[in-house]
Amino acid sequence: MEFKIYEDEVFPYLMIDDFYNELEQELIWGELDSYILENRFIYEKGEEDFGVALDEYGNPRANLKRIYLDQIYNENRHGSSILNFYAKIVSRMVVSYYSKTTPAWVTFKASDIDSSQVSYYENGSEYKSHFDNYMHTVLIWFYREPKRFTGGDLKFNQSGQVVECKHNRMILFPSYYMHEVDKVFMDEKDLNKGLGRFCLTHFYNCDYPAWKMNQKNDN
Repeated sequence: MEFKIYEDEVFPYLMIDDFYNELEQELIWGELDSYILENRFIYEKGEEDFGVALDEYGNPRANLKRIYLDQIYNENRHGSSILNFYAKIVSRMVVSYYSKTTPAWVTFKASDIDSSQVSYYENGSEYKSHFDNYMHTVLIWFYREPKRFTGGDLKFNQSGQVVECKHNRMILFPSYYMHEVDKVFMDEKDLNKGLGRFCLTHFYNCDYPAWKMNQKNDN
């Protein structure tokens, strides 16, 4: 893993390249490929209480396909390689680097609720400027190499920083940052084959009572 802290006075974030090792990637690819073969990704419609962010007119800010892992593996989380390996995100090493990135790291360390999903972007897919209704957001990008698409980079709107979409790159930041994904473009011959942009997304929240949260931070 290669760690890099992107320093900004107001909007710093942590980036880790080569996040998953070869075996972990192989097993995650097996899961992603099965979703493509079984046509399990659905177009996200952006419901008020569940789905992508909506604009001021009630329209979805995103055009993409998505799977909600917590729904599929509610009773058997070990059935998902993605959910088996994502504990790596809250490892001591990652938390240590995040603690040097932003003071908000303390709520990441104290988080006790998480939610996971996979988004899939093909030609014309994008996610317009939005924030996430959580405390911290983790994005991990997967795609088949060589890359068969252009676009799909992440932009932090308030700081103007652009993060190139690279395979097996992980980004960790406070969820209140405004961010967007620019439009993906692909050749027609590469469509509907799982050759687009996958994003493994994990959200973190805290449901601890205040006194328990402080107790956890002190330990």
